[in-house]
Amino acid sequence: MDLGEILRILRNRWYIVVPMLALAVGLGVGTYIMVPTTYTTYTMVSLLAAPTTSKATAVNTGQDNPFLNFNGSLVATADFLGRRLQSSDTVLELKAAGITEKYEVALAENAQGPFLTITLTGGDDKEHLLASANQLADYADKTLSEIQKQNNVAEKDRITLTQVIPPQKPEAETKEKLKLVIVAGGGTAALAFVLTFVVESIARARRRKALGDAATPAASGAASASADIEGTVVLQLPPNAPKVAAKASSAAAPVPPVADPEKTQRLRIPSRPVSNPQPENRPQPRAATTYKSNGGDRRGQDAGRVNGS
Repeated sequence: MDLGEILRILRNRWYIVVPMLALAVGLGVGTYIMVPTTYTTYTMVSLLAAPTTSKATAVNTGQDNPFLNFNGSLVATADFLGRRLQSSDTVLELKAAGITEKYEVALAENAQGPFLTITLTGGDDKEHLLASANQLADYADKTLSEIQKQNNVAEKDRITLTQVIPPQKPEAETKEKLKLVIVAGGGTAALAFVLTFVVESIARARRRKALGDAATPAASGAASASADIEGTVVLQLPPNAPKVAAKASSAAAPVPPVADPEKTQRLRIPSRPVSNPQPENRPQPRAATTYKSNGGDRRGQDAGRVNGS
């Protein structure tokens, strides 16, 4: 099936294609309007080494700057803190505190340090989304301090947390919304094409069946030939409309039935040549002579009977 055939089918079945495409457009627009637009924002925090560690580094380098001391242990601590913030208990606690947006905490991509990216996704209330981002960053700092306090870590040896990137301006998240629009509109459009070709296939099957049923009586009414024992072939022809026979004017003797010439036709087949013809000069056999018995006298008389007894 080429492109021209496909276009011809779509044109012939326009009463299916047009309403279904209109329905697809309506579903797509309705989905885009009904599904609320979500917004997303993010903030980034970083873990800093303890003051004692910074002083020890300053003795060797002469620089007392915690941002110059990002070692591997801080990355492990940042991963630990991120997993703690995403636990079920923490999510319930934050929801009770007013953070109803969905959030995700993970190590920053392609970062060579203890950087955590906190991403929040919520409704169209942008101000509440920004406030939730700041609240979540503060909760992370508080949680890090409580974990170290519960493990009896001295205050001078505790790791601290600072906010590297403040919450950014919320941006509309259209990816998930467009997915729903494509599923609603595109799925309906695909269903329109499938339904069109299904209807066309059923229609073609019915046409083929109708042509087959029409050809069957014609084939059954075709002339048939049968061999005759008298060297003729009888062709059975389809019957025509019956003719009204004329009434006989007077009673006549019964006549043997005669085959209807409209129903049968005899074709004379020439006789086959004899395979071993007799020579013309071959003498013909003489007729046999028999004698009739006369009582006890066995002397017979010529009765002149041929082929008798």
